[in-house]
Amino acid sequence: MATIKDIAQLVEKETGIKTLPRHIERILEALMATGDFWQVSGNAHLPVPVVANAIKHMQEAGWVTVSDEKIELTPEGLKVAQEAGLSALPSYKCPRCGGRGIDYTARPDWWNQFKEIIQDRPEPIQQYDQAYVTPETTISRVLMLDQLGDLRNKRILVMGAEDDLTGLAVALTGLAKEVLILDIDERLINFDNHWIEKLNLPNARAQVFDLRKPFPEEWLRHFDVFITDPPETLMAFKAFIGRGVAALKGAGSAGYFGLTLQDSSMARWQQLQRMLLDEWDMVITDIKQDFNEYVPWPYHQETKAQRLAPVNVGPKDIW
Repeated sequence: MATIKDIAQLVEKETGIKTLPRHIERILEALMATGDFWQVSGNAHLPVPVVANAIKHMQEAGWVTVSDEKIELTPEGLKVAQEAGLSALPSYKCPRCGGRGIDYTARPDWWNQFKEIIQDRPEPIQQYDQAYVTPETTISRVLMLDQLGDLRNKRILVMGAEDDLTGLAVALTGLAKEVLILDIDERLINFDNHWIEKLNLPNARAQVFDLRKPFPEEWLRHFDVFITDPPETLMAFKAFIGRGVAALKGAGSAGYFGLTLQDSSMARWQQLQRMLLDEWDMVITDIKQDFNEYVPWPYHQETKAQRLAPVNVGPKDIW
């Protein structure tokens, strides 16, 4: 009979992603709370390939049943979980802030204006691997910048994350000394520049730019803060975050970036943290787990994650 350790070894061998018995336990704990595959992956804080592969082996072992829409523990799977001392993962997430520790309504002027502007935002497209966060998430990012002293009278660079319209949200506050928004998607840049001009925001500008290209000299050592949301590979981390570090004035400057554990992994996070500490001489001050909440994107059925998923439905809710 398969054991939790056996499943972990099989998953690591087949996915190439380091998988511990504790990771399999976390999947079981998540399954005890929900049968939604996407929520299981998120709640377990594990890469989609690991969760999908683990569920395949759990099904072969008779621990779960899988339908087109959900996964359910069998009596045998529940027995395995209980014998391991596991129980359903609880949630104590604050219903007001979504667990971010930031009240997105604290500045109703920012919140209401941003919520109104984004009604006609460009939709995410697969060409650039886009998926945007909820407006509550975007405004919470801006409020966190302000709370940590990284907004007012600061020169801020926003790179390759404008599907979330973070740069525009920063610009709308009118508090930054300068906001430069860079993205490869001309639709997003045009959207930003339309509102920058319409609202007369003289300290902000948006520009089409491919982050695979080197920065011009005038952007180097110029900014107080960078914000980016890189694709989750080490090469992309170096390109996006490395560009941001090169653009900072120096000691005392700050960078903000988003990572997940569904498209990445703890092992990859460790590699990035080593780069931050050893190569770029930075220090990690804050990690906000589950800060970003994403709106399901229209092309999800065409993604690798959906192809790997044991269910035929994509995310139905914010995740």
